[in-house]
Amino acid sequence: MKKTLAAILIAGMAFILPLSALADGTTTLTTTVPDATYTLNIPADQEIPFGATRTNIGNVTVTDSTGFAEGKNLEVTAVFDEIKCENTSTTIPYKIRLSLIGIENPDSSDEYLESGDFLTFPGTAQGTVEENATILPQGVFGVSGLNIEINSTDWGQALAGEYATTITFTSEVVAG
Repeated sequence: MKKTLAAILIAGMAFILPLSALADGTTTLTTTVPDATYTLNIPADQEIPFGATRTNIGNVTVTDSTGFAEGKNLEVTAVFDEIKCENTSTTIPYKIRLSLIGIENPDSSDEYLESGDFLTFPGTAQGTVEENATILPQGVFGVSGLNIEINSTDWGQALAGEYATTITFTSEVVAG
């Protein structure tokens, strides 16, 4: 009886072992990367005083950011053109100078934002981005403000009239 039971068990195992060998040998791992969310804060509309050679218009910052990590950054591109008047042929060219954190006199920066350039807000290990943009590739200085600079000779060449321009800020989440 013991021999018969042992033979049945051995025969049964012979059928089970090949079935195990035929089983799929893969493991599937999945994950979901959440959408990055944030609030982009840009300077409000404002009047540039006639004749002013430098006017601080505020700063571009990011708050309430989530879904970021080191290596996932936010890039904010600024696009702008000369200040124009509908009723005259003259324009008023200007530059945007960046005030930098960590410079003894932040308004003496030699860093400018050209039209089409972007500011980078680096992702952090806490899942957010830095509140202030960082100048890359140096990555050392944070931006603390935007200054509109107009040469006094450009003011002198402008004919009378109402002038305006728009700075358009667009943002994009990118892999750093």
